[in-house]
Amino acid sequence: MENQKKDQLVYEIDLNAPTIFSMVNEAKVNPEKANAAISLDYIGNAGDGGAWTMRLEQGDKLGDFVDRVPFGVLDKTITGLGATTLELETQVRDSIIVVPTKSLAYNKHLTTEQRMGRNSSMYIGSPIGNILTDITIEDIQEYLGLDNGKRKKFLVVADSLWKVIKAIGPRVYHDYFLMVDEIDTMQSDSVYRPNLEKVIDYYFRFDRTMRAAVTATLRTFSDERLLDESYVTTVWEHNPVRDIRLIEAREVDVMAEKVIRNLLERSEAEKILVAYNSLDGILNIINIISQGKHPEYRQLCGVLCSGRNQDKVKDYVENVLDENNNLQKRIVFMTCAYFAGIDINDRCHVISISSNYQPFTLLSPERLTQIQGRCRNGVLSETIIYDITPMENTKQTLKEYKTVLINKAKKFSNAVDGLNQLCKSDPDLSDMGVFVEQILTMKAEGQVAKNYPVTIIRKNIDGKIVPAYFNIDALLEKWELHHTLYSQSGALLEKLKEQHHVDFEQSEQEKSGRHIGSIQQVKAYNKEVLAQTLSIAKEALLNWEHEGANMEALDGLMRSTNRQEVLFYTRFKRLYPYFETEFLVDKLIELQGDKREFMSLNNSLIFWALDDTHAFKSHVLAKFECEKLTQGPIRIRQTERTVKMKEVIDAYFKGLKLDRTAYPKLFTQFFNAKSKTRRTGIYRITSLNPYNYPVPKKRITDADKVNLVE
Repeated sequence: MENQKKDQLVYEIDLNAPTIFSMVNEAKVNPEKANAAISLDYIGNAGDGGAWTMRLEQGDKLGDFVDRVPFGVLDKTITGLGATTLELETQVRDSIIVVPTKSLAYNKHLTTEQRMGRNSSMYIGSPIGNILTDITIEDIQEYLGLDNGKRKKFLVVADSLWKVIKAIGPRVYHDYFLMVDEIDTMQSDSVYRPNLEKVIDYYFRFDRTMRAAVTATLRTFSDERLLDESYVTTVWEHNPVRDIRLIEAREVDVMAEKVIRNLLERSEAEKILVAYNSLDGILNIINIISQGKHPEYRQLCGVLCSGRNQDKVKDYVENVLDENNNLQKRIVFMTCAYFAGIDINDRCHVISISSNYQPFTLLSPERLTQIQGRCRNGVLSETIIYDITPMENTKQTLKEYKTVLINKAKKFSNAVDGLNQLCKSDPDLSDMGVFVEQILTMKAEGQVAKNYPVTIIRKNIDGKIVPAYFNIDALLEKWELHHTLYSQSGALLEKLKEQHHVDFEQSEQEKSGRHIGSIQQVKAYNKEVLAQTLSIAKEALLNWEHEGANMEALDGLMRSTNRQEVLFYTRFKRLYPYFETEFLVDKLIELQGDKREFMSLNNSLIFWALDDTHAFKSHVLAKFECEKLTQGPIRIRQTERTVKMKEVIDAYFKGLKLDRTAYPKLFTQFFNAKSKTRRTGIYRITSLNPYNYPVPKKRITDADKVNLVE
């Protein structure tokens, strides 16, 4: 008995089989698993494929029950269930498995090759381990051409998915199965890795039965398209119950040091795995634990973090995890780049840390489950350390906050996209539209914690501005953590007790200042390191110019550096055509990477570099009667300043509405203007060069195309 829907086989029923269903979402069921079962929770309508629950035999892997990963959203509910392994090993189809980090992709590739032989999979991402160069389109096509009797299996870092798509061509959307693994991690991490959500743009180009989004810790999606997917949930008869030591501390770093020290003194061999999404905090703990009688403890420490951030902890990143996933250090700290997917063979004492002082460190119960699941052979103990910061009462519910964010994202994405279309239709606007796009993008932010703004619009793979739903998901997660679990004493305890055994402690230790004081020392040290890094980058750019200023050579510099240097080089490359190297480099170094300061510098430099005959600049000069500058300063009232700048923008971008604070900012970026007193509200424009910039080496004319967007 079969069910057909839109000419696609969704499920199949075998009335003689003990499981009743012999296939779910094209995954064929192992008939020998008599104690397993499948239930159809609801039958999908025209827009989706329904929902299923698969109850596996206790302790089984997914591959013990089905022959492939079912299409749709797979909510595993259990870490280490082997979904990725199943899709890599199944020979019923070619597959592309997308993961959030290169460490995860690389390690899965290595283990696949060990189990199934050479060329049984291909890693696609930036250099790591024995992958010494970037993977090219030609490399991928060479692998595609291999005839070794094995299905093609790609393990792809999210940022590199486009390469595989391009190498295979349009048939990829019908002939390959796309599995997006650890999709919850992509939701959380997209706030600082904006390319992650582009994976979803590609996802919906694949046939509905040729795609799956997989997670062990499912979170609600803001993107309604994902809600319309078919859902498959896997469970064991008895879900794992953890024994957790939960410590509510005043100073998390100091408490972590105490817990680590006690574990070290209790055993000479047992390993400790510390999950803390703050390199500053990690360095702080290492500094504290190495003080006093045991300076040798510093040598026991290793750090697992993103390659782009390793400069901060360069003394601790070597020889931490071997290719067989065994820890090589007694105490290993890891940031969020390693929270998901990585398999560690050692049984460890696992410590997870959350601190309101650094909001990006707050861990949801789902993340805590992920972290504990990294030790595939079980843990020796699990400790969670966190602090509480009471939040101001808010009358807004999570549901209301979500509605506000989505409506704001749709409004701003429509505005910016409309602006883009207008600029494309009028060549005179191609340069200047990006001024307004930049300001709109800065305004299109949501915020839960102070100094933690998140952009809620993005550019998709078609160049269209759309809501950044993954960033919205991340903001909703942070809102819930801030306003409930990490603002109310005992709230996290009650949540964890719903499923686990929890031993709860409230630290009575008074604040010593060691946490904040040490963190400030670490941050000061990091500033010094950044200054040294940028000083070296300056010398590299001066040498680059001396050797001929070859742009390919500059791109090579960018590929071989860390995240901060890449940002520095990218900004330099954008402005280099118009200003001398040494002047520009010194200005960029002054910013120390600050995004808003760069926006101001960028706009003021570009406006100064515009030729006076440029359509936009000539309009601005005429509106503010700048021809009168030869006779002396031009007086203008504060309100008039805003009105005139608004008129200029409105003349070019009809119907576009900016926040009124945007116009004064543009005015101060374009003009050297001072107010005698705040009381009078009268400004005096004295020149068009507010920051005394040197004469540009090249002027921007109407024919030039300039990318100003940060």
